[in-house]
Amino acid sequence: FGKKNLIGLVFGANVALSVVVKTINGAFMLKVPYGIRYVINTVLMLIGLFGVAFAPSFWFSLVCIVFVGASSAFGENVALGFLRLFPSKMVNAWSSGTGMAGVLGCVIYITFGCAVGAGGQNTEKLRHLTQYAFLLTSPAVAVYLFAYFLVIRVPAEKRNEEYGSHSNEEQEPILGGSHSVQGKPDTDPPMVLPITPPETKLRRIWRCFKLVRWLSVNLCVVYLFEYVAQGCAAKVRPKDEYHIGCPELYAGLSLCYQAGVFVSRSSVQLVQIKRVDILSVLQFFNMVLWVIDVHYKFLPVWSLPALMIYVGLLGGASYVNIFYWLLNDPKYPDQDRELCINIAAIFITVGIISGTVFETLLFSTWLKDD
Repeated sequence: FGKKNLIGLVFGANVALSVVVKTINGAFMLKVPYGIRYVINTVLMLIGLFGVAFAPSFWFSLVCIVFVGASSAFGENVALGFLRLFPSKMVNAWSSGTGMAGVLGCVIYITFGCAVGAGGQNTEKLRHLTQYAFLLTSPAVAVYLFAYFLVIRVPAEKRNEEYGSHSNEEQEPILGGSHSVQGKPDTDPPMVLPITPPETKLRRIWRCFKLVRWLSVNLCVVYLFEYVAQGCAAKVRPKDEYHIGCPELYAGLSLCYQAGVFVSRSSVQLVQIKRVDILSVLQFFNMVLWVIDVHYKFLPVWSLPALMIYVGLLGGASYVNIFYWLLNDPKYPDQDRELCINIAAIFITVGIISGTVFETLLFSTWLKDD
């Protein structure tokens, strides 16, 4: 649409409603059957995919991208909550799938770019190919529904929980001793039990937040650091080294990043990392290295793919291990596990937004001329 200077709005639109839909799911929809939530997410997907494919203008496509992002965020929280009904290592299958989605997206982008080329009339050709890419993605929505309703089977002992989150246990009567075991009146005076006020929804959310805040903060910062590092890939080399060759430099580095994410998100079956804070610290140093290189450009181009794979490895490992522990660690009560997962997942969006804002500030100030 010729709106290169507004490309930042695309990333903003993609996460515009993420916190909202994740909050709605976590605060109000935990007792809604998963089937209904999967259907709702399907509608969001279709609106986004077909809207972007047939968008008549940049601003219309921007609105549809909001639906795409909302679907991604809502669907992620619903799927992660659904996983509490399965063995905890099943999170490896979900996270591996999200990693493969990134790899396939990059491969499609690179394939179209190499087939069409860049510049001149090729821009219009690439636009049409992008439209076809969105339309070709739409059958995956049918697979999404087919998998939930016909393929995936919840373990028998958990099947009653599939139609909503745990309900609170039935409250004990305030007054005890009113009846004997045989049902006859008890002659002993009633024993007064202490009255425990029922836990409000806000108190439960706050209690669960305190349980997951350490993992949530790590999830937030690792996303912040990796998004800044990934964004720096667009400026780490002189301008004349971009938009040439096949694959183009930035597209190639993006593929390396997604490959690293895919590998590490598929690793929890082999190794589990308890100290996820170490991954956060390592990713911080990664970000600093990439930011400095944008300005000084001291890293040789041949080293960049390996370094970007490393960025993806750390980010993916943090994601899959954090959700593995949320699903597996007994410190998170089963009746609160889905809410804990939803709270932690909100911090993914917080990290992405923070990383985007920080990167924009860097590129608009200190790194403006690099």
